[in-house]
Amino acid sequence: METVKLCWVQTCWMVLFLLTVFSTTSAHSEEIHDVGNKQERCHENSKWCSSSAKPVDSDDFYEALWKDNLDLAEQILKLPFLQHMQLGDLQADSYTTFMIQDIYYLAKVTDMLEMMSEKVKDSDLQKFMKGRYESYKRFRVQMLENFNLNGVTEIKVIKAMEDYLDEYQRVMEKEEPIMFAVSLLPCSRLWIWLANQLNIGYGNAYWTWKKNNMDGHPEKHFKDLLNKIVKAEDRQRAEEIFRKQMQNELNFFKASLQN
Repeated sequence: METVKLCWVQTCWMVLFLLTVFSTTSAHSEEIHDVGNKQERCHENSKWCSSSAKPVDSDDFYEALWKDNLDLAEQILKLPFLQHMQLGDLQADSYTTFMIQDIYYLAKVTDMLEMMSEKVKDSDLQKFMKGRYESYKRFRVQMLENFNLNGVTEIKVIKAMEDYLDEYQRVMEKEEPIMFAVSLLPCSRLWIWLANQLNIGYGNAYWTWKKNNMDGHPEKHFKDLLNKIVKAEDRQRAEEIFRKQMQNELNFFKASLQN
């Protein structure tokens, strides 16, 4: 009987340890973890720490993209994975699987950013791609070290993540370079928004996830770039790509916990 009690205690401590390690980091929303860009922290109860609460300027394409896709963001928020995080009863193994897929995403997008940084000719866009690549690369090293991984080649990728990355690859190969920046934006804006929407308090096992994902200012990287480079005749295409990536985010969260 004493042996059974001891094993149960050890198991509980192991689950708590895993939640602490996994919930302190999120590979997907690299914007928040840019080690070279410490940001001011928003109030816990604020909805989203940006100018999104203000009326959207008719010329502000960056904000219009987000506003026009809030319906998908709200659908994602209601998915079982995030709702169980909010309740604090999401199983540790489900979260672990989710994080492993997320690290795979980080590694692959980093490789694509490296290629894009070498491909683009426009000076503003090249600066953006190089900056994002360096930031993603630093964070990839950090995440692989945190999870004691040598790489991601042995990770079995779920279909939702495979489809998500296939869209990145397609945009990189078939679209204008600025559209790759557009395709990156959904994850940068969505995860901040989700963290601020979720009612997760300090006693919740996923409080650290909320705390570490609720800050960030993607507009510092994307806003001026998109508003300057995306031409009026290209906005419809950019809107289609942005929405496709938002849908891929929805599919990823949905696949992470089906019921």
